[in-house]
Amino acid sequence: MPMTPPLFANAEQAEMAFYRAFEANDLDAMMAVWDDTDDIVCIHPMGPALNGRQAVIDSWREILSGGVAMRFSLEKVQTYTADNLSIHMLNEHIDVASGNRVAPMAATNIFRLSPQGWHMVSHHASPNPGTQTAKSNPLLH
Repeated sequence: MPMTPPLFANAEQAEMAFYRAFEANDLDAMMAVWDDTDDIVCIHPMGPALNGRQAVIDSWREILSGGVAMRFSLEKVQTYTADNLSIHMLNEHIDVASGNRVAPMAATNIFRLSPQGWHMVSHHASPNPGTQTAKSNPLLH
């Protein structure tokens, strides 16, 4: 019986799938990116650490159900990969469908390799230091 290939062959594929799911407001695609274990953590801008798969699912369900159309332009800051761990630091430049641009977010995405491929185990985003935060931010992911 042939083995099913991993969903994401590298951390970059998983990261691109994360942002595509975010832009499409697609919860199933979003959760396919996340590791299926309970040691995952997500910190949305100005929010607390959400530990465990159910807390992460619940937070993304709420965010993605809002239907806000966004487009991300990503600026890589630094990437570190060794063995089964890949850490990506980047700036998220976000355009909202209303024509507004959200203040850039600094994000750290951490991916882990398992027999099922690369999956996200942590996402932490916060307003980018040194930039002015938008007064009315329609997107607090």
